[in-house]
Amino acid sequence: MTMIDAPAGDIDRLRRPLRLGHVLVTLEDLLIVTWRVPEAELRRHLPNALQPVIDAGACLVSAAVFRNRALRPAVAGFPRMRSSQMNVRAYVRAPRSGEPGSVFFLGLYVSRAWIAGMSSWLFGVPFQYLPLEVAARDEGHGVEWHARSPDDHLTIHAREADADVDTHTLDLLTNPHTAYFLDRRGVLRRWSIWHRPQAVRTMAVQQARVECMRDFTVSRPLPALYVRSVDYEVYLPPRAAS
Repeated sequence: MTMIDAPAGDIDRLRRPLRLGHVLVTLEDLLIVTWRVPEAELRRHLPNALQPVIDAGACLVSAAVFRNRALRPAVAGFPRMRSSQMNVRAYVRAPRSGEPGSVFFLGLYVSRAWIAGMSSWLFGVPFQYLPLEVAARDEGHGVEWHARSPDDHLTIHAREADADVDTHTLDLLTNPHTAYFLDRRGVLRRWSIWHRPQAVRTMAVQQARVECMRDFTVSRPLPALYVRSVDYEVYLPPRAAS
């Protein structure tokens, strides 16, 4: 088993005091499956304002799949919501500084139709309804992880396995602090993210079918990264990218 403490980077000093627009959530059984993608293919899907991070001559695109537990606004009294979610994201550089540490969402999917509709209506975030299920178990021989949707848009199976992951790649894949997306009107927007420290396990991907990745030429995924549980804060509403 490879257990890694993901680097915190500068994210601690970027955290802000909680306010009405902040959303709190605990991510459970998070799996990050990553592929190398030809630069020319990814650029066709990126806004002109964003430049991809190049790693070993290619771009990186991940499917981050997880269960949301206790999703709620950071205001006392709101009910806590549960769902499963998949974020398909490309790793990009900040428009002004050119520094890595940001992602652009190529696709956002959630297992509850009303959450997808509410997010789109309130914040313009283009979530799509996808009835995915996530399951993970650890019976003492390592974690076994599955995700699927009934329509076969998503099928992923991974098992815990030792793997070497360099610090740069680990930081890039687990520590984004800004997320960009195109809203319903095609305007580039962003929100900020903060998370608690996380312990990461490496996984071997046995099967990976993600329908929205069919636009890209990909080979075998990199070793996947698994996090049992991590607390996140998302700073809403999204702002216009600058």
